[in-house]
Amino acid sequence: MKAKKILNSEIADLKISSLPSRPTAPTAFGGKGFTALQMKEAFDRLPLFIIEKFNTLIEDIGRSDSDSLAAAMLTGLSEGHTLTDFFADIKDGEAAEYFMLGNESLNAFNTRITNLLKQHTTSISTALSKINDTVIDGGTPYSRDSGGYVI
Repeated sequence: MKAKKILNSEIADLKISSLPSRPTAPTAFGGKGFTALQMKEAFDRLPLFIIEKFNTLIEDIGRSDSDSLAAAMLTGLSEGHTLTDFFADIKDGEAAEYFMLGNESLNAFNTRITNLLKQHTTSISTALSKINDTVIDGGTPYSRDSGGYVI
């Protein structure tokens, strides 16, 4: 990660409060020696420094390697889990494990509902088959099912 906190020591020489209020006479004539151009440059240094730091931060956010800002930000979802890991889980369709419905993860809820749907589909299919047998040949489901299953 290239982005770093701006330290006071880095901007100490960039502050404009130490500059004179207006350009001054050269030091040879007893002034502080600031021309209009030097004053403008001094005023530009701090904003340009901040812009450089900001652009570095934006680049770090947008990178996808292990040295990015997202790779350094822990999510707290599990030990060592980073924002990069979370983004990868979303991309891979595995983020459902993080979202909860009551005490159950969305992933577990989806699995439970899918299993219930399969069970009910099998039960409905069996019942429809028995009904179909009854209608087609006039038999009864009980006569074809040794277990005594009756609709």
